[in-house]
Amino acid sequence: MAMRYCALLVICLTSDFAAGNLISQNNTFNSTFRLTPAQIAATNLTNATVQNVEIALRFERSNNAGYLIQDDPFYHVPASYNSQDPPPPGTILKVEEHTNLTLYTIPNSISMSRFLYVSETFNGSSVPASAYVLVKISASAQPIEDYANNATNLTACKDGNASTGPLYPTIGLCHGTSGQTQACAPSGLRSLWDDFHEPFALALAGYAVVAPDYVGLGVPNITSPYFILPSQANDLYHSVAAAQSHWPGMLSKEFVIAGQSQGGAVAWAAAQRQHQRPVEGYLGTMAASPFTDVIADIVADNAAENNARVAGIAQGLDTVLPDFSISDWLTPLGVARWNLVQEIKGCGTTGGQLSAAEGGTLQILKDGWNETWAADWYRNNTMNGGKAFAGPMLVIQGTQDPNANEPVTSKSVNETCVLYPDSQLEYIRWENITHVPVLYAAQHLWLDWIKDRFDGVAATEGCSVETKSPPRGVNGVQFAGFNDNTWFIEYDVYGI
Repeated sequence: MAMRYCALLVICLTSDFAAGNLISQNNTFNSTFRLTPAQIAATNLTNATVQNVEIALRFERSNNAGYLIQDDPFYHVPASYNSQDPPPPGTILKVEEHTNLTLYTIPNSISMSRFLYVSETFNGSSVPASAYVLVKISASAQPIEDYANNATNLTACKDGNASTGPLYPTIGLCHGTSGQTQACAPSGLRSLWDDFHEPFALALAGYAVVAPDYVGLGVPNITSPYFILPSQANDLYHSVAAAQSHWPGMLSKEFVIAGQSQGGAVAWAAAQRQHQRPVEGYLGTMAASPFTDVIADIVADNAAENNARVAGIAQGLDTVLPDFSISDWLTPLGVARWNLVQEIKGCGTTGGQLSAAEGGTLQILKDGWNETWAADWYRNNTMNGGKAFAGPMLVIQGTQDPNANEPVTSKSVNETCVLYPDSQLEYIRWENITHVPVLYAAQHLWLDWIKDRFDGVAATEGCSVETKSPPRGVNGVQFAGFNDNTWFIEYDVYGI
């Protein structure tokens, strides 16, 4: 059943305020999900885990924008789409020009569109996917030659036609892990998953943000090739191309790639793809907290929450390797738990609860999973670092990151710089900073770096490594732990 609970909540509470009755904001979740006895028995869940999973899924569903993503008709591919003879990658399939922003928690002055387009799998076949575009009411400044070289846009600007001008400098944004099922598409989440970490910050700075959901998130009946990084790099390029083709008078042909966490890994993979398959207009890549050697990061962390990442990667491998099955890496219990994630369409929080295995007392992963032939294939085909890439590239990394491990990232940077010393790689480590907060610690720097790319400022030649420390020491500096926010985004239901 389609759920429009968010809009209903706003209307009711605003009505109360108009009558002069201030009431507290809702502190419960707009979902009544319950696991069935059969689901609980099939996955050997304790009462505590049942409670945690139910709360996690209610939380996730409450973050949906108006509809549950799996019920939102926007994600249905047009009937004219022929999967046996699909259009080429980069083709637009459907456009929602003006997304209903009353269902989202997006900053004022920003508009949003969603679209479906054709992407490309790891093995080269066409596949439908979803994405969104954010633009501010005004673009950041563009060099005058950008307008002079675009006759359509120049005429539109002279005529005052805001629908086709001015050009917005384009960012291809790769999001961090939201989950591995259809229900986890950032374009259908109220704060677009990464909110002020990246998409809001970039849009407010005057950029056009083009952000793919990644194949398997949003559009139904497609398995997510989770963390098969070249696949997500394809999503990035083809979503940008599709958006540029549909809004040629609004989006610049020049673009910068950016991303953090899984998105940082995708951004680095996209820079490697650009070296092999150059795309016109590419200006550079910013990769924050990037996974480089993913299995090394997981083994170094050795935390129970990595069970969900490994299961997700196994799901991804199942989409590209005909001789691999998820059961090659997961125990029967692990397979049953992961099947339940798919059945109830859980995302990152729910998957983490189901994969934690009651604090490690139950085994989710098979011993030696990371020493199998499939693990070797995965390393060889998804590794970031030690490979040629198209620069310039800025890599930022927190030294206390327990997820994308700093020693692993530094090793990958060093290997790349030894092999490709002229590759224009700028690496900056931030002391005492963890996974997501590195985006806040370095925000001024990466925004300035991106602006330089569009302004035509020459990037530093060769490789450079720098470490930044808090000038006042760590005392008095906000450190909020791994996932790092001391706040969350909620509706202002009173309009005050």
